[in-house]
Amino acid sequence: MTKIKENNTCNTNNNNDGNKKRIMIVDDEPDVISVLKIVLEENGFEVDSFIDPIAALKNYRTGLYDLLILDIKMPKMDGFELHDEIKKIDDKAKVCFLTASEMYYKKSRREKYCSLDKDLFIQKPIANEDLVAELNKMLTS
Repeated sequence: MTKIKENNTCNTNNNNDGNKKRIMIVDDEPDVISVLKIVLEENGFEVDSFIDPIAALKNYRTGLYDLLILDIKMPKMDGFELHDEIKKIDDKAKVCFLTASEMYYKKSRREKYCSLDKDLFIQKPIANEDLVAELNKMLTS
Protein backbone atom coordinates (compact mmCIF):
# COMPACT_ATOMS: atom_id res chain seq x y z
CA MET A 1 0.00 0.00 0.00
CA THR A 2 1.41 3.37 -1.02
CA LYS A 3 0.94 6.30 1.32
CA ILE A 4 1.57 9.97 0.94
CA LYS A 5 3.43 11.29 3.97
CA GLU A 6 1.02 13.06 6.27
CA ASN A 7 2.04 16.49 7.54
CA ASN A 8 0.34 19.70 8.49
CA THR A 9 -0.85 21.60 5.45
CA CYS A 10 -1.26 25.25 4.70
CA ASN A 11 -3.21 26.96 1.94
CA THR A 12 -0.57 27.93 -0.63
CA ASN A 13 -2.65 27.84 -3.81
CA ASN A 14 -1.27 30.88 -5.64
CA ASN A 15 -4.33 31.67 -7.68
CA ASN A 16 -4.78 35.40 -8.03
CA ASP A 17 -7.97 35.36 -10.11
CA GLY A 18 -10.16 34.06 -7.28
CA ASN A 19 -11.05 30.83 -9.07
CA LYS A 20 -9.89 27.52 -7.69
CA LYS A 21 -7.42 25.61 -9.83
CA ARG A 22 -8.97 22.35 -10.99
CA ILE A 23 -6.94 19.15 -10.86
CA MET A 24 -7.68 15.64 -12.12
CA ILE A 25 -6.01 12.80 -10.22
CA VAL A 26 -5.81 9.32 -11.74
CA ASP A 27 -4.41 6.59 -9.49
CA ASP A 28 -5.51 2.98 -9.10
CA GLU A 29 -5.06 3.09 -5.32
CA PRO A 30 -8.17 4.52 -3.61
CA ASP A 31 -6.27 5.31 -0.39
CA VAL A 32 -3.75 7.44 -2.32
CA ILE A 33 -6.56 9.29 -4.08
CA SER A 34 -8.35 9.93 -0.77
CA VAL A 35 -5.27 11.45 0.85
CA LEU A 36 -4.34 13.51 -2.22
CA LYS A 37 -7.89 14.80 -2.59
CA ILE A 38 -8.05 15.91 1.05
CA VAL A 39 -4.63 17.58 0.94
CA LEU A 40 -5.33 19.41 -2.32
CA GLU A 41 -8.84 20.52 -1.37
CA GLU A 42 -7.54 21.81 1.98
CA ASN A 43 -5.04 23.85 -0.03
CA GLY A 44 -7.63 25.52 -2.23
CA PHE A 45 -7.81 23.21 -5.24
CA GLU A 46 -10.89 21.69 -6.82
CA VAL A 47 -10.24 17.97 -7.40
CA ASP A 48 -11.79 15.26 -9.56
CA SER A 49 -10.40 11.78 -9.09
CA PHE A 50 -10.53 8.47 -10.89
CA ILE A 51 -9.22 5.01 -9.99
CA ASP A 52 -9.73 3.79 -13.57
CA PRO A 53 -7.69 5.45 -16.33
CA ILE A 54 -10.27 4.47 -18.98
CA ALA A 55 -13.00 6.27 -17.01
CA ALA A 56 -10.71 9.28 -16.59
CA LEU A 57 -10.15 9.42 -20.33
CA LYS A 58 -13.87 9.15 -21.07
CA ASN A 59 -14.62 11.98 -18.62
CA TYR A 60 -11.77 14.25 -19.71
CA ARG A 61 -12.88 17.58 -21.19
CA THR A 62 -10.57 20.01 -22.97
CA GLY A 63 -9.89 23.12 -20.93
CA LEU A 64 -11.60 21.83 -17.79
CA TYR A 65 -8.44 21.02 -15.82
CA ASP A 66 -5.48 23.19 -14.95
CA LEU A 67 -3.34 20.12 -14.19
CA LEU A 68 -3.56 16.32 -14.42
CA ILE A 69 -1.77 14.11 -11.91
CA LEU A 70 -1.30 10.61 -13.30
CA ASP A 71 0.02 7.56 -11.53
CA ILE A 72 2.38 5.76 -13.88
CA LYS A 73 1.80 2.12 -13.05
CA MET A 74 -1.90 1.25 -13.38
CA PRO A 75 -3.86 -1.68 -14.83
CA LYS A 76 -5.68 -1.38 -18.19
CA MET A 77 -3.67 1.70 -19.23
CA ASP A 78 -0.54 3.11 -17.61
CA GLY A 79 -0.04 6.81 -16.96
CA PHE A 80 2.14 7.27 -20.03
CA GLU A 81 -0.51 5.75 -22.30
CA LEU A 82 -3.19 7.90 -20.67
CA HIS A 83 -0.94 10.93 -21.22
CA ASP A 84 -0.69 10.07 -24.92
CA GLU A 85 -4.46 9.66 -25.30
CA ILE A 86 -5.21 12.92 -23.48
CA LYS A 87 -2.65 14.79 -25.60
CA LYS A 88 -4.53 13.59 -28.72
CA ILE A 89 -7.63 15.33 -27.35
CA ASP A 90 -5.92 18.36 -25.79
CA ASP A 91 -2.31 19.07 -26.74
CA LYS A 92 -2.19 21.93 -24.20
CA ALA A 93 -3.05 19.75 -21.18
CA LYS A 94 -0.58 20.12 -18.30
CA VAL A 95 0.37 16.72 -16.94
CA CYS A 96 2.58 15.49 -14.14
CA PHE A 97 3.30 11.94 -13.11
CA LEU A 98 3.20 10.58 -9.58
CA THR A 99 4.99 7.30 -9.00
CA ALA A 100 6.32 5.03 -6.31
CA SER A 101 7.84 2.65 -8.86
CA GLU A 102 11.30 4.02 -9.61
CA MET A 103 12.26 1.04 -11.82
CA TYR A 104 9.10 1.18 -13.98
CA TYR A 105 9.43 4.95 -14.30
CA LYS A 106 13.08 4.83 -15.39
CA LYS A 107 12.51 2.01 -17.88
CA SER A 108 9.50 3.70 -19.49
CA ARG A 109 11.21 7.09 -19.66
CA ARG A 110 14.29 5.56 -21.24
CA GLU A 111 12.36 3.51 -23.80
CA LYS A 112 9.49 5.75 -24.93
CA TYR A 113 9.26 8.99 -23.03
CA CYS A 114 12.76 10.44 -22.88
CA SER A 115 11.45 13.74 -24.27
CA LEU A 116 9.33 14.39 -21.16
CA ASP A 117 10.82 16.89 -18.75
CA LYS A 118 12.10 15.15 -15.61
CA ASP A 119 10.50 17.94 -13.54
CA LEU A 120 7.07 16.52 -14.47
CA PHE A 121 7.70 13.52 -12.22
CA ILE A 122 6.92 13.44 -8.52
CA GLN A 123 8.20 10.53 -6.45
CA LYS A 124 5.91 9.01 -3.79
CA PRO A 125 6.01 9.34 -0.86
CA ILE A 126 6.15 13.13 -0.68
CA ALA A 127 5.35 15.48 2.17
CA ASN A 128 2.06 17.31 1.70
CA GLU A 129 3.56 20.80 1.68
CA ASP A 130 6.22 19.69 -0.81
CA LEU A 131 3.54 18.26 -3.08
CA VAL A 132 1.49 21.46 -2.96
CA ALA A 133 4.62 23.54 -3.65
CA GLU A 134 5.53 21.33 -6.65
CA LEU A 135 2.01 21.54 -8.07
CA ASN A 136 1.89 25.33 -7.65
CA LYS A 137 5.23 25.56 -9.43
CA MET A 138 3.90 23.44 -12.31
CA LEU A 139 0.72 25.50 -12.52
CA THR A 140 2.63 28.76 -12.84
CA SER A 141 5.16 27.53 -15.38
